[in-house]
Amino acid sequence: MKFIKDTLVTFSTQIVTVILGIAAAIVIARVLGPEGKGAYALIILVPTVLVALGNLGIGIANVYFGGRKKYEINELASNSLIAALGLGIISSIAFLIYYHSFHPSFLRDADPFCLSLAVMVLPFGLLAMYFSYLLLGQQKINEYNFLHLFQGGVLTLLILALLLGAKTGLLGACSAWAGSVFLGAILSFWLVRRMTDIKWSFYPAPFKQSVKFGIQGYLGNVIQLLNYRLDMFLVAFFMNVTFVGYYSVAVALAEALWYFPAAVGVVVIARTPGLTAEEANRSTPVICRNTLFLTLGAGVLLFVLGKFIINLLFGSAFLAAAQPLWILLPGVVALSICKVLSNEITGRGKPMINTTAAGVSLAVNIPLNLLLIPSMGIAGAALASTISYTMTAVIVLVAFIRISKNSLFDTVVIKPRDLEIYRGMLAKSRFSFWRK
Repeated sequence: MKFIKDTLVTFSTQIVTVILGIAAAIVIARVLGPEGKGAYALIILVPTVLVALGNLGIGIANVYFGGRKKYEINELASNSLIAALGLGIISSIAFLIYYHSFHPSFLRDADPFCLSLAVMVLPFGLLAMYFSYLLLGQQKINEYNFLHLFQGGVLTLLILALLLGAKTGLLGACSAWAGSVFLGAILSFWLVRRMTDIKWSFYPAPFKQSVKFGIQGYLGNVIQLLNYRLDMFLVAFFMNVTFVGYYSVAVALAEALWYFPAAVGVVVIARTPGLTAEEANRSTPVICRNTLFLTLGAGVLLFVLGKFIINLLFGSAFLAAAQPLWILLPGVVALSICKVLSNEITGRGKPMINTTAAGVSLAVNIPLNLLLIPSMGIAGAALASTISYTMTAVIVLVAFIRISKNSLFDTVVIKPRDLEIYRGMLAKSRFSFWRK
């Protein structure tokens, strides 16, 4: 019952966050157009990738070690603070030196000042990530959700103020994003500070173990992020930011299907370290197959209504996003399996399985993008992603089946008794409605 409650709370929070994010995206698209939307997507993608590259898996370790009570929370929090500032500053300086020295062609259409601004908040992005995982490891689901809701709300408000009110264009959009990251870091510090003392002290033993454990999942997360976002850089390289704008809309709509699986995954990774293997083997297949079932239903609906939604929300100027959206959907639905199973596998202390799956997928993704984007454009980027996503899902699924000794049928195929649960919930909600 607690699992369902935590999942619904997390999913509800993510739905509100999605709505806020879509509102911000609509304003950006309507005000800046496809070219400006593409430039914004490309600019904020850089610090997103840098956070993934520079975090060393400390966030994952905060969940695992915090959940198992192996180290004191104040030790993990203090190390996280120092690591975020140190790694963030080093990563920011290294990138800015690279960018201003070599002028990479895939960023030729990015505004230098806006890009520098976005990269400078990298330490705060790392801090918010480390501390959000620390909250998750302590089963602080409400605080974790509130942090993400706050960041989404701040971003939307700042976008509205700076683009519609002050009419500051691309600089305003990038400033809004940077402001939301900074304020999110401040809130994350306050939330963790309520839970434990945070000192300017460094604890070598917990840090060494955190990096040793986290690096296994860290590599997988970096590779998976490249699977998700490398195509955006390649579209910018082979084409231009206008097509990045189209493609970013297709990606945003397709990945909206992941919010429910991601909400489930958040609760799964928070609970798994505290379960026995038998408990996990029994409950995870039920969670996985129902998550896939609901995601598939939403995917079919989005396939049918996708073009209408793009025209309604973003305008006819973005209708070129419809074809890549349709191509992305099968892969996005398939990867929803990983949002559950990869988190469960990490919670078992086996993150290298996810790293291996992501590595194989990336090895397929890169050549497919290089082959398909020049010949098919953004539809080729979408096809490369769908193939690599499906491959990742298959590898993780096979690994889970071997670990848990469950069957493929039990893990992915909805059962009549599952549907009975939905009927019961629906009947209960109707009864509650009529009583009111």
